[in-house]
Amino acid sequence: MEGLKLVPLCLASRQSEASQIESTLDKAGMDYTFEITPVAGRSVLGIVFGSIRKGVMFLVSEADFARGLELIEEAGLSHLIVK
Repeated sequence: MEGLKLVPLCLASRQSEASQIESTLDKAGMDYTFEITPVAGRSVLGIVFGSIRKGVMFLVSEADFARGLELIEEAGLSHLIVK
């Protein structure tokens, strides 16, 4: 994917979410990459104490973004789409 402009598609904060996203994109034959990124905690304790965890940001080319959105939504993972 070198030389392509990459855009964030979705962010998984759990291993199971990342596996679902990876499986969905792989089955469709879509090219993607990912990076480990900090994610603020979503729990009450995370909000109070500022918990930072690591998440997986999935990136696709600009040309593949619309198709990637469709795939993620069809898989029931729309809550993970980066807005």
